[in-house]
Amino acid sequence: MKKVLIINGSIRKQSTFGLLKVVESLLEGYDVDFINIKDYDIKPCIGCDSCIRKGNCYIDDDVEEILGKMNDADGIIIGSPVYLRHISGYLKVLIDRGCVWYHRSPLVGKPVFFITSTQVTGSKAAIRYLSDLSVQWGTINTGHISRNMFNLDNEVEERALDKFKYYLEEGNRKEYRPSFKQIIEFNTQKVLGVNIIPLDMQYWEEKGYADKPYFYDCRINVFKRLTGAAYYKLLTHFIVKNKS
Repeated sequence: MKKVLIINGSIRKQSTFGLLKVVESLLEGYDVDFINIKDYDIKPCIGCDSCIRKGNCYIDDDVEEILGKMNDADGIIIGSPVYLRHISGYLKVLIDRGCVWYHRSPLVGKPVFFITSTQVTGSKAAIRYLSDLSVQWGTINTGHISRNMFNLDNEVEERALDKFKYYLEEGNRKEYRPSFKQIIEFNTQKVLGVNIIPLDMQYWEEKGYADKPYFYDCRINVFKRLTGAAYYKLLTHFIVKNKS
């Protein structure tokens, strides 16, 4: 049975929570774990880079438990209220603590789905940030639901999750078409992984990412392949030149 993790990024159990509970009801037949991050001890990142360079975090709290749940899930649904055109601060702190995933993401190929709720405006900016985050994680962004005071209801059409459910099946990701932005981001990460940090190099080589045009086999057209390869070669030249 496929495992889905739903993360409520609100400290309250109101609009965002209600939407997430409706989405949970549409996932009958899946092993769903619903968590409210307010129930966890989450301390802010101190920017020491230990997780990136040494592979461990010195902060003693519940973050590793949550990140472990995300790692174990086959798909992830994240909901957040919109505060000043961004996600909630509490959710942002959690995401900051997973900054090592830009270098060594365990979420590659997993489908993600986002939900935001706001009084009036700001959802577009918040969704844009979450979409960028999805690119950095190497996940498959399967869509989003946004609600404001003019359409703040808990009705969610079941078909809204069709794409999410489709990519829960790992075999289907061979049909995925990564965007141009995803190809460029992947090659940026690959250059850093192969040339800068030893732990990154080991991880990328073990995963076999270093020899691929993208994290996994999928549908990439010739233009994207050639552009990605050229970008990788150019950036590698720049990095190596400045290291010497």
